[in-house]
Amino acid sequence: MHFPRLIMRCSVLATAGVLAGLGGCMIGPDFQQPDMAKPDAWHAKLIGDMEISEDGPGRWWETFDDPVLIELIDRTSRNNLDLRTMVARIDASRAAYGIAAANLFPMVDGTGEAIWYRADSNVTPVPGVFSSTGESFDLGLQLSWEIDLWGRVRRMTQAQEMSLAAALENWRDMLVTVRAEVASSYINYRTYRARAGLNELAIAAARIAVEIAEQEYAAGTIPLSEVLSARAQLSTFESQLPPTEAVATQSLNQLSILLGETPGSLEDLIHKDGDIPVPSMDIAVAMPAEVIRQRPDIRSAERRLASEVSMIGATEALLLPQFTLTGGIGYQSVGESSLLSWSNRTWSIGPSMSWSLLNWGQVGNQIRQQQAITDEALISYQSTILGAFQEVENALVGFASSEMSRRDTASSRDDTLQSLILTLQSYDAGTIDLVSLVQVELQYLDAEYSLLDLEGQVAQSVVTLYKAMGGDWTPVLPGNDGPMPVNEPDEKSVAISDGGDAR
Repeated sequence: MHFPRLIMRCSVLATAGVLAGLGGCMIGPDFQQPDMAKPDAWHAKLIGDMEISEDGPGRWWETFDDPVLIELIDRTSRNNLDLRTMVARIDASRAAYGIAAANLFPMVDGTGEAIWYRADSNVTPVPGVFSSTGESFDLGLQLSWEIDLWGRVRRMTQAQEMSLAAALENWRDMLVTVRAEVASSYINYRTYRARAGLNELAIAAARIAVEIAEQEYAAGTIPLSEVLSARAQLSTFESQLPPTEAVATQSLNQLSILLGETPGSLEDLIHKDGDIPVPSMDIAVAMPAEVIRQRPDIRSAERRLASEVSMIGATEALLLPQFTLTGGIGYQSVGESSLLSWSNRTWSIGPSMSWSLLNWGQVGNQIRQQQAITDEALISYQSTILGAFQEVENALVGFASSEMSRRDTASSRDDTLQSLILTLQSYDAGTIDLVSLVQVELQYLDAEYSLLDLEGQVAQSVVTLYKAMGGDWTPVLPGNDGPMPVNEPDEKSVAISDGGDAR
């Protein structure tokens, strides 16, 4: 065959392959978002300054107006090891997507060999060579291109694309979780440090009470039982201090780990003296439909479902014949002639077909297996949505309950404080003794204990609520300096490309 005719035939076959690959049908179902019944509003009652909003929580940790908390979350977003693990998984998913997408294009391999041979009794040592001794050389390029007539390769590429998108959402979900854990650990630390401070005041007051009781017992004015009671009260306060300080230290250590640092590294940033972060009561609560749209765990479950749906088509395509365009071009030399001589050129091109006609139900079972996997992904998606509804409802109830309890306890503490002030005035006037004053002081400290706990619970419940709503809704991608905002309207296209350094 003349070389120009070869070029013409190759062009026709290549064009046919492209048209078949791009214009061919796509076997299998296309993904459609499942239709789930969604409540129009939350069942839990919104209290205080809470109101419905479509804007989402935003940078919710800044509403606590605590510079240390803001610094902790910013550093965690850059250095947390779990987030870095998720970034590595994104890199792996991006590579898997690239591998799948590469199958849409022709594969060209370079080949070459050199053989020196000898054979007797008219044995053919090398195919196509009939001399008994000699040498053979081969150098060329081999082409292989699957003609994606039924969309098998494109379905597999779709599946990897959705797996990559799911990996990105998993990273975002981890970002939401880590930020909430940092805020929770910091609030816990501040709460228990405040408890320890009150505990030390209670111990000091209880020691005074013991000293007075011992003096009065020595004077014969009170029985021994009152001394023992005062000592027991002091022992109780002293026994509460070590575990309180231990919990505070453990919370600080947890913060260090979340920041990717060794325990004890945050003492310069976080001092022992500090107030419990007070959240703003102006809380914007998103509607259920918005929560479903924005929560990264739900979006990840949806993309995993879409990936499995695409794999149904890729598996069903195994029932149909697969066509591949193969060819090669190069040089082949036998003997001492020059390998790269024009007369030694070789070429070949042509289609091939493979079709599994008798597989004893193997392909059918593969399809059923993939459909079952897809059903499982659908159930997981539905379960994730229901779990999200439950988390938000529980968070709303938890916030409302803790805030109302805090208000009642604050009112009780104020009454106890007023009682303490009046008792101090009576003590100064000489109408009551020091023992009575100390007892009222201890009652006041007990009320402060209760109020501190509830202030911590309110702050924790706000963190839980923001986490349940999906955290900050600003689209972000992983980068060297922490999460980077996404300005493009289509996040998925950004995620699929190499845009954004995910290392």
